[in-house]
Amino acid sequence: MNPITVAFFGISGSGKGTQCILLEDFLKEKDPERGTVRPEMGDLLRKFMQSGTSLARATGDIVNAGGLVPSFIPIYMLAGVLNDTFDGTQHLILDGTCRRPDQSRAVDDMMKLWKRKNLQAIVLRLSKDSAKKRLIARGRTDDAKDDALNSRFAWYEEHVVPSIEELRACDWEIIEIDGESDVQTIHKNILTALKIV
Repeated sequence: MNPITVAFFGISGSGKGTQCILLEDFLKEKDPERGTVRPEMGDLLRKFMQSGTSLARATGDIVNAGGLVPSFIPIYMLAGVLNDTFDGTQHLILDGTCRRPDQSRAVDDMMKLWKRKNLQAIVLRLSKDSAKKRLIARGRTDDAKDDALNSRFAWYEEHVVPSIEELRACDWEIIEIDGESDVQTIHKNILTALKIV
């Protein structure tokens, strides 16, 4: 199996994290010798904010106030983890990166540095109503309040959708997947779309 490079996108509740984990598990089982790297930006950001540096404290202040961290922060963290864990031969799953167009350009630059081919992005399509139902079902009622959700959806449209289009402009293949189905069906559809089954 050739190494894959795939970034995941979708509104809150679309199941990005779940699908990233399922894909990682599949790749580890089917191609264990190659290895799989899956930086998860939310986890990286939380760990970074606990590091106690002045930059981490400033970042924490922004996050705690509900603001958006400057784009160089996630790129700095991604570059660090890839420098430590990635040699260009493994499968790479990007979970929570490329949330603004300049981040997409930076990630594309990184992939070109490692001479990666077949760059792909999975976009999970889910209606806002379905997303809200899923978040409520998870017990995340704070997340599912109309104001909070509308703010997240607006942020996605304003920042993330242009980031997807920036990857398209950088010649990444953009693959849209119906996110309304059950978890296993979506997983199978992703594997088929990525041509790894």
